[in-house]
Amino acid sequence: MTPDGCPVELWSALPAGAIPELLSSAILAGGSVLDLGAGVGRLAHPLVAAGYSVTAVDEPPDMLDLIEGAETVRSTIEDLRLGRRFDAVLLASHLVNVPDDDKRAELLTTCRAHVATTGVVLVQRYTREWVETASGRTDLGGGVVSEVAVMPAAGTDLVAVRAAYTLGGRRWEHAYTTRVLDDEQLGADLARVGLRLDRWLSDDGRWVVAVPD
Repeated sequence: MTPDGCPVELWSALPAGAIPELLSSAILAGGSVLDLGAGVGRLAHPLVAAGYSVTAVDEPPDMLDLIEGAETVRSTIEDLRLGRRFDAVLLASHLVNVPDDDKRAELLTTCRAHVATTGVVLVQRYTREWVETASGRTDLGGGVVSEVAVMPAAGTDLVAVRAAYTLGGRRWEHAYTTRVLDDEQLGADLARVGLRLDRWLSDDGRWVVAVPD
């Protein structure tokens, strides 16, 4: 199980889809990539196959053991200090939407500490538009089906999420609280650690590009 309660089996089955191609559009060809919260290598593997030099970081050793072709580092994101800089730093899986502002700052500080002067930080986030459309049943590919219920808390940016995943007759349930980040809030969080929101990478604004300020 991952620290947030998701089974490794589930993450191993989920395909990366079009995300690696999207990320590649913002990363220097053949460049170095730091994948924070890499999991089982869902993004790392296709990036390695595309010719990038990938360093994958996560906590659970049973997930890191499944990653091939990339350097692996067992660490929390907050504590990571490699003393190296990368052409691209990835903060995927909506980790930036953690409700605690200080925790978010710690994650982004690690991004800032490892991105090259001319590099990019690629961040995946939940947006307000996602909150309005996420509830329901979705085929995620790889035999994985999700059923999600999103419940915004009145008067706040906090959102309670209940998700159930099925794979091959097995079912897992996962509940968590996240915080929606619009451009203004994310921009402020990035500025706090010396980064700047440069542009949306995806049309829906869920992937964004940040650069050193």
